[in-house]
Amino acid sequence: MVRHQGRHKRMSETTSKSARGISFPELQRLKTSDQVCPRHGVNMVYMQGHQPFCMVCTKEKIEQQNHKIIDHANDYWHKRRTSDVLAMDSIFDDPTLMDANFDNFRPNSSESANNLKLARKIAGEYLNPKTTYNTILTGLPGRGKSHLALSIAKAVNDHADKPMACLFVSVNELFRLIKGSFGHPDSRYTEQNMVQLLGDADLLVLDDLGSEATFQSDQSKNRKEASDYVQNVLFGIVNNRQRTIITTNLGSAGLANVYNPKIISRLYRGINGHVISFTAATPDKREVSF
Repeated sequence: MVRHQGRHKRMSETTSKSARGISFPELQRLKTSDQVCPRHGVNMVYMQGHQPFCMVCTKEKIEQQNHKIIDHANDYWHKRRTSDVLAMDSIFDDPTLMDANFDNFRPNSSESANNLKLARKIAGEYLNPKTTYNTILTGLPGRGKSHLALSIAKAVNDHADKPMACLFVSVNELFRLIKGSFGHPDSRYTEQNMVQLLGDADLLVLDDLGSEATFQSDQSKNRKEASDYVQNVLFGIVNNRQRTIITTNLGSAGLANVYNPKIISRLYRGINGHVISFTAATPDKREVSF
């Protein structure tokens, strides 16, 4: 009898603590039932006209639901910072490029077929997050450089064992958006936001590098040097990067005419064996006859 009274006292204390943890007015009308929870050994409670329930079980269910909500939120933000970056944060100046992948790349020369093989090989190596080298796709316009670069990023994004933040950015469009953010500190395209986004990406494609500086020709030079502002922003992006894919219509001499040597040295990190070059041997895929 004494043992039963002691257990009943502990049950009442447990029930009382559980009840205090859930602040609903209806709980004030709870009554203690003679039924005991088989799992927790405490008296169940009930409201008039309702089945008895265990307060401890109820508390556990609420905690489990809260954990599921938190886990779901964590999963969402982890994806948003990694595998969703390519689709949600990439910047294109040609919307038709967005569907590009290895499967729909159509080689139109032996050179482009070999370049496709090399691009696939490079993509496989970038699946390893410890792979640290840059890749440059260079050559004449309209040969498929951007298509292959985006295909590499998509392959890594889709097949990496550990989710990565891959990002494709048209350099010319990037600077147009940054300049459009001047005077609008709440814009997502401020210089600070873009430098951080591009600098933090696990794999970054800088598409059509040089176009932002060479649309206009200088009277005294073959190429126009990038402005100090462009140079500073690009340096902030590439300074600490080890995994960047660059597409450009310029060769090494052209890039040297456009950019500061400090930027060039960072773009060239580990590129030996990782240069995909298109020449006149590959026809222009965008060429139109009329």
